[in-house]
This record gives sequence, C-alpha cells and structure tokens, in this order.
Amino acid sequence: MTKEELLRTYLEDEVFTENKYIKKGEAPKFNWSDGKGEPIIEVLKTIIKEEANGTGERTIIRLANKVLDNRL
Repeated sequence: MTKEELLRTYLEDEVFTENKYIKKGEAPKFNWSDGKGEPIIEVLKTIIKEEANGTGERTIIRLANKVLDNRL
C-alpha cells in the first residue's frame, strides 16, 4: 500500500467529513499534495511518511507535535 493509499484509507473515516476537514466523497480521490492546510491532515501525512522511513516512535511523535505547533 502506498503512502497516498494509506492516507486515503484514514481520510475515509467519517470523523474527517463530520468535522469538515474534507467533503463527503473526497477521500477516494485525495492526493498526497492536497490538504488545504488542515493541521490534522498534515499530521497524518507526517506520521505516514516517517513510519514508512522507519523513524522511531518518539521521533514521530515529536515531529507530529512540531507540525501542530507550527499550524495552530
């Protein structure tokens, strides 16, 4: 499964449409370069990318927090 497919799988959860991070039906055609500046989507992308690179859990958590700090 590619990083983009994994991201789409997460985005198919209804919590993303209920909270208006994406529109209903948008998840299956969502591209890695999309995101519209939504912090939660950027955090997901960071986690997926770093997990694929074999980065350690603590480092991933630190990077995810850094993304949130920069976005909020």
